[in-house]
Amino acid sequence: MRAPTLDELVLSPEPLAVQRHFDARNYRVFRWLMVLVFFLSLAGIGVSTDLHEGVGLAIYILDAVAGVALFILRDREVFVRNFRQILLIYLFCQLLVLKFATSHIHDGAFMPFLLVVFLLLAFRLRAAEHIMLFAAFWVTAVFPLGWIGVRRAAPPDQDGLVALSIMAVICLVTAMGVTHLDRKRFLAVWRKENARHRERLRMREEIDYARKIQLSMLPQTPPQLDWMDLAAASLPATEVGGDYYEYFRLSDSRLALVIGDVAGHGLATGLLLSGVRSCLYLLEENLAAPEQVFDRLNHMVRRTTDKRTYMTLLCAVLDRAAGTMTLVSAGHPPVLVRDGKTGRFEEVGEGAPPLGTFLEARYAPVQRPVVPGDLLVFYTDGLVEARNDHGQDYGDARLQKAVDRAAVSRTAREIRDAVLGDLSNFTGDQEQADDMTLVVVRLR
Repeated sequence: MRAPTLDELVLSPEPLAVQRHFDARNYRVFRWLMVLVFFLSLAGIGVSTDLHEGVGLAIYILDAVAGVALFILRDREVFVRNFRQILLIYLFCQLLVLKFATSHIHDGAFMPFLLVVFLLLAFRLRAAEHIMLFAAFWVTAVFPLGWIGVRRAAPPDQDGLVALSIMAVICLVTAMGVTHLDRKRFLAVWRKENARHRERLRMREEIDYARKIQLSMLPQTPPQLDWMDLAAASLPATEVGGDYYEYFRLSDSRLALVIGDVAGHGLATGLLLSGVRSCLYLLEENLAAPEQVFDRLNHMVRRTTDKRTYMTLLCAVLDRAAGTMTLVSAGHPPVLVRDGKTGRFEEVGEGAPPLGTFLEARYAPVQRPVVPGDLLVFYTDGLVEARNDHGQDYGDARLQKAVDRAAVSRTAREIRDAVLGDLSNFTGDQEQADDMTLVVVRLR
């Protein structure tokens, strides 16, 4: 029977927590009592054998076997669930065995009971159980076995009876008082931890709600454009991540793709992301010239955050009619472009400082021609900086190899899954340290 920790007790209702706390304490005493009783039973078996006393031999053998059986069953569910009842029955039985053992004593038969009454102080029970246990103790001690023919009736020891009765009452009151104080001390600690637990649950619910809101901010389906095949995935490292991506359909032949990463992760990053997202939707009509939008976003982030918070952001405007990609970056990793004809890779978009860094920033657009068959890979730094068990980064070179292997005759979704699968094989069981976002675009 394992003693529950305070964290486990906090999860239980107050009455059950008190019972489990007392059960664990009672079991520690009960365990040593079983060992003591077992060796006393062995001694009783030896004495009964010498005296050729069949009744005593049977009683002590049954007592020893019962102790061994309880020891074997101590970790079973039935034992743990009914421990309090088992304890009371066991104590009642031991009182009867003690009564039989003291029947051999003609003078001072109450003395062993005067010693045992102090043992009962070690148990923490309910008030009714304490009264029942001490009442059974007193009745067992004073009941003459001669009345049932087990032993010859002996004259009662009046002084011993009075002393035993007084001691039983004193110990009963003491046991109930100590149990009350122990219960009061435990509940003071339990209620404090329970309040903290409820507060943690409340915060957890709020964080989960914030996570749901943040996930709802991400696109649920890719844009339905016949000239583009697109697939994306975002893997937050914590409940509320710092990565963000979005699509803005400017016209049937133009699409603005935005991807960003707030330094760190948690609730603060989620709040900043929601602010940037709102601004992007308000400035959606201006995304055809993303450098102007970036200047205004940089001003917003500077005014609403401290100097330690910044955000990388990249916006790529894909124009099918012009066959170009216009890109503006604020400290974000470049776009990985795979040429559909030659299979060569090019990194596009070494940008200005991130948003909110209080550095002089000039967000100049970069334009590159793109044609059907080209493959564009957008990602956040958490992907290439993911580490394996040996402390090695996933890196840009491995990302290019994974994309190159999957690029031939595959959809954007299959390429995305292949890259994430390769990343998973690389990191193994290593815990994810940063948010990861991957967006794959294949031009048809």
